[in-house]
Amino acid sequence: MKNNKTQKKMNFNWQNINNKKILILFFFIGFILYGNTLFNKYALDDAIVITQNSFTKQGLKGISDILKYDTFTGFFGKEKELVAGGRYRPLSLITFAVEYQLFGENPFISHLINILIYIFISFLIYKLILLLLTSPKYVSIKKQTAIFTAIIFLLHPTHTEVVANIKGRDELLSLFFSLLAFLSSYKYLANKKYLNLILSFIWLFLGLLSKENAITFIAVIPAAIWFFTDNNYKNIIKITTPLVTASIVFLIIRHNILGEFHTNTGNELMNNPFLQTSSNQKYATILFTWLIYLKLLIFPHPLTYDYYPYHIQLTDFTNIFVLISIVILIFLSAVFLIGIKRKSIVSFAIFGFTATFLPVSNLLFPVGTFMNERFIFMPSLFFSFAIIYLSVKNFNKNSAAKAIIIGLAAYAVLFFPVKTIARNKIWKNDFTLFTTDVKISAGSAKGNCSAGGKLWEKGKTETDKQKQKELYNKAEQYLQKSLEIYPNYADALLLLGNVLFDNKKDIEGAAKCYLKVLQQQNANKNALKNIDIVLQQSKNRDLQLKFYKQIEKTNPESYIVNYRLGVLYGRYFNQIDKSIQYLEKAHKINPDKIEAIKDLGTAYGIAGKNKKAYAILKKALQTDKTDAQIYINLGIAASNIGLTNEAQQYFIQAEKLKTQKR
Repeated sequence: MKNNKTQKKMNFNWQNINNKKILILFFFIGFILYGNTLFNKYALDDAIVITQNSFTKQGLKGISDILKYDTFTGFFGKEKELVAGGRYRPLSLITFAVEYQLFGENPFISHLINILIYIFISFLIYKLILLLLTSPKYVSIKKQTAIFTAIIFLLHPTHTEVVANIKGRDELLSLFFSLLAFLSSYKYLANKKYLNLILSFIWLFLGLLSKENAITFIAVIPAAIWFFTDNNYKNIIKITTPLVTASIVFLIIRHNILGEFHTNTGNELMNNPFLQTSSNQKYATILFTWLIYLKLLIFPHPLTYDYYPYHIQLTDFTNIFVLISIVILIFLSAVFLIGIKRKSIVSFAIFGFTATFLPVSNLLFPVGTFMNERFIFMPSLFFSFAIIYLSVKNFNKNSAAKAIIIGLAAYAVLFFPVKTIARNKIWKNDFTLFTTDVKISAGSAKGNCSAGGKLWEKGKTETDKQKQKELYNKAEQYLQKSLEIYPNYADALLLLGNVLFDNKKDIEGAAKCYLKVLQQQNANKNALKNIDIVLQQSKNRDLQLKFYKQIEKTNPESYIVNYRLGVLYGRYFNQIDKSIQYLEKAHKINPDKIEAIKDLGTAYGIAGKNKKAYAILKKALQTDKTDAQIYINLGIAASNIGLTNEAQQYFIQAEKLKTQKR
């Protein structure tokens, strides 16, 4: 009798937990987990979408450009070749533009909005699972399953990248609107109101505008209706139609904005981790990353933002872990196929996980990196659903099952929050994130480069010379490590050049770094600018000449290179003919540069070509009438061609200018 009363009490308690209490619970958990992100700054890709995005920083005025261009155009510029395949995710940028209009650069507000969206996503998951489990056979477990699925999703530490990184708003909004489309489709089946079909179209379209991954729900939603209801194919087609229509409309808009979809990632290792690998290595490595994803879902440690080459090492099919991954795939495929006939929840979860995971898995097309924790944000919903369903279903099966499930629950409840809260602190800012995660992703060229770059930046602002030296030395170590991993890494070479110059005044070492970048990317403006800056700090004219001649090979039409060579040959090597040759070319490249005009006139005069000297210096005078030296040189040239009176006037004007400056 006592056991029956206890069971009734438990059932009563579950059924009397209303939606308001559930939402309050989720708010409590959400802010306990992510409240510490409110005081974090911008980090990682936030610069691309917020702090250095010219469209976002226009506020409401920038929305039209956000809608008209690739998502990264506001950061890279309209002429920049953007990420392969293009990105059209305007909705999250629009929210950032609105925030910028109202609050300026305010990471607190942005973090707060991310937390709120995440909490509401969890609530939508709860609501959705209640709808999915309407069948009488699930009535005794649906409430528990819905609540705990949402909670385990809310707790999962792999979501920290999406929530704690403001840029993760695209992932959050994409899932949020996809779930609303899911709910609207289900509501239509219940009340047959066409408004719900219209809403499903709107919600999924907004999800697609947030991130393209939402398109997977045109498969997930119909599959759920087939798995969880007895609706005929006519009804399934009816609810699928607005979803497909939304996807087609989005794809047409995307095509008009970005052009043809392509997956060519080019010859840059940081955009193509499988560069120059065999098919054996590529697909074995992909399978290996899938096993890592599974491991992170079960045991989310260690976590890192950086899975670039070669934090994940290339492997082949002889690797035991690749073979384990294959065995698991075969097992899950068998479970899926066996469960289809009886429409099992586990089969649906496997389908949902697969549908949302495949686009980011590197199997269908390259995603630019080996893997990322944010890529399992959507799929983790289905993982959570399956795990919780099996746990709730089997909880009272026997004492052994109960003990195992209690142990797993204790592990999740104790470990997941601690890991999430600790991980959020790492997302405080770029410096903390990069210098922490590089210890985890020690084999990553990108991670070492990023850590080195931030240490260099911090060193430039450090007033204590000893501490500055330590920061620079550490930066150099990371950058050298980055180049050991990837010798042609342009970003690392640029930063190493900066560090060598700022730390050791190693002009030749810095110049070699910049030159190597130019030999790979002759249009790299930073490399050309930096090598010119450091070479101008040298008094070794032979060193300058050597490097400028090498730069000429990569940038023969550069104004600054031709001008520097013209000055060097004329002023320091007494080769006037070569000086004139380079200065003439510099003047032709940029006719408005006064320095080239003045030096070319002077060179003509030294060479005895007085008429040319007179003509070019007259042009210089038209551009700048405040330079006494131009008047002096012009006076000399005029005198040499017999214009004595005119020459005298130039000398008088030169003296006046000198007097004014005293």
